[in-house]
Parts: sequence; structure tokens; C-alpha cells
Amino acid sequence: MTDALPLPPAKRLARHRWATRGTLFRVRSPAFWLFASVLVVTGFLSIQQQQLFHGVSPSGWALSWALLGLYALPVFLLVYVLDLYEREPLSLLAGAFLWGAVAATTLSAYANEGWGLVVARVGGPEFASRWTAALTAPLVEEVLKAAGIVLLAILAADEFDDVMDGFVYGALCGLGFAVVEDVFYFIAVFGGSPSGVLAGFWVRVVSSGLYGHVLYTGLSGMGIAYVVSRREEEPLGHRVWVAAGLLLAAVAGHFLWNSPLLNLFPGAAKGAGDWLKIPLAAAVKGVPLLIFVVVLVRLAHRRERGWLEASLRSEVDRPGLTAVELGILLAPVARRRSRRDLHARAGPRAAR
Repeated sequence: MTDALPLPPAKRLARHRWATRGTLFRVRSPAFWLFASVLVVTGFLSIQQQQLFHGVSPSGWALSWALLGLYALPVFLLVYVLDLYEREPLSLLAGAFLWGAVAATTLSAYANEGWGLVVARVGGPEFASRWTAALTAPLVEEVLKAAGIVLLAILAADEFDDVMDGFVYGALCGLGFAVVEDVFYFIAVFGGSPSGVLAGFWVRVVSSGLYGHVLYTGLSGMGIAYVVSRREEEPLGHRVWVAAGLLLAAVAGHFLWNSPLLNLFPGAAKGAGDWLKIPLAAAVKGVPLLIFVVVLVRLAHRRERGWLEASLRSEVDRPGLTAVELGILLAPVARRRSRRDLHARAGPRAAR
């Protein structure tokens, strides 16, 4: 994928308007009303499901949300700050998260159930018990999550400056999906009791939280952003193939996770040794995709740094910018340190 992330020609730099801020609430856009309508309809169904879970185990349901809040907030902040040179509008980030948490989870539940019946009818009960999760959920869920990012890209194409923006929106959509899906597992699979919720939290979050939907939809989002942001650099056919390839990579990673392939998870955790095997088994399935995503994110950061340097290099040694200041702007750690120093010396307005 390295050849997919070259520095853009200087004449294209004006298109990337890093100083502008967008919003989800673009009420003149049909995409907004479609996005909002799907959220409202699926929201009613999602609330009913949460009420059902609360009825099964009020204490387990409350503990589930408390624990997942402790997981989701740091992940949200990590994804947010990964966009080094321009923070995305919070309303659009919230929209991506809600699409994953509400629309994609609700629609996936119906689609997975229907396709699960097809797999059982074609392959038989024994085959279905082993392969249904791998043959249904990856394609269904990745397509439905990606659909939300497509709507956001149509609604706010000016916010998709490059693939890093797509990763941020996709990862937060995946995070929303993971949180609601985990509540389902904690209550319906692990029993819903406080001890069952804690067991589910160990298996699905502590052991597996680095992998899963955040990575899958982050990849899909990168592909969607590639289509939107490279219109002046690449032909449509090439952009579509790249997006399709990244979506297929997400589906493949999801398929491997759900399939019995490379399955080293203990059948039933009966002792401390079995519980400790779970994160190792998760790493076998999840680390390869994590490495792939980290490489793509680093390449995206390199490209954005090239944009910034090319945009500002001509200003060096003029009254507004020195070479030292450019170096600070190009280094995220140094930039944050400089802002903290300004905040301490001159207050929050000076640090903005």
C-alpha cells in the first residue's frame, strides 16, 4: 500500500482547508435526513433491546455500561488525537459513533439472523454451529457500518481531507458498534450477573479490545476517504479498487476472528491458566491486522506532514514563521509541549 500514499503535487494543496470546521447538521442535504431517519427508526428498536437487557439483570446491565464507558472513553480520545494536524468536528464524530452503536447494530441483528438461517439450511446444523458467525457477520456488519461512513462522506465531503480522516470516522463508528455488541454479549452470552459481566469484560475488552470493530471500520473508512479525497489525483476506477480492497481486508480480518481457524481459545475457562490463555489466543487472530492498520496510519501521518511542510516551507524566515517554529509545527509532541508552555505563560487563548 505504500505507493498509494505519495505526497500530493503542490498545486493541490489549496484544496485541503485545515482551518475550516464542519458540522453534521447540514439540514439542506438529503444525506443528513437519510442519516437522521435511519438513526431515529433504529434508535427506537435499540432502546427496546436495552430495556430488555435491563429487565434481565438491572445490576449486570448497569455494570456493563459502566465498564464499557471506561473502555470507550480512552479509545475515543486516542482515535481523536491520532488526527495530528486537524481535529474533526465533534458533531460528525458523534454521528459516526451513533451510527455504529445504533443503526449498524440494529440492522445487523436482523440481517445476521436471516443469513444465519440460510447457512443452517445449506450446510446443516453442525456446519452452521462452526461457521455461521464467520459467513454472516463479517460481510453484513462491515457493509452496514461502512454505509454510515459513506453517508457522512456525502454529507461532509469537505471534512474528508485524506485517508486519516476516514480512519477516524470509521474507527469511532466501529467503537460504537463494539460497545453495544459487548452489552449484548455480557447479558445474553455471559449471563448478565455481575460475575458474568466481569468475565465477558475480560474476554471481549481486556483480552480483545485492541482488535475488532475499531480496526475493521477504520480500514473501511480509509477506503471511503480515499475515494473522496483523491478525486484530483487518481482516476475513479483506481480509487474504487482501493476502497474495495480495504473493505475486503476488514471483512477478511473479521472473518478470521469469527471463524474456527487459528482458534486457540480455551473451550471453557476453568482456572487461572485458561483465563491467561485468552489474551494470547486473541493476539494470534488480532495482531496481524493491528500491525497492518498501524502501518497505514503511519503512512497517512507521513503524507499529512508532507502537506504541512510543503504549505509552510515558503514562509520560513519571513516575519510570520522561523525554521524552529516550523520544526515545532511538524512534530506533534513538540507542538503539544509548546502549547502547554503558552497556556502556562499566557492563558488558554494564547495556546489555541
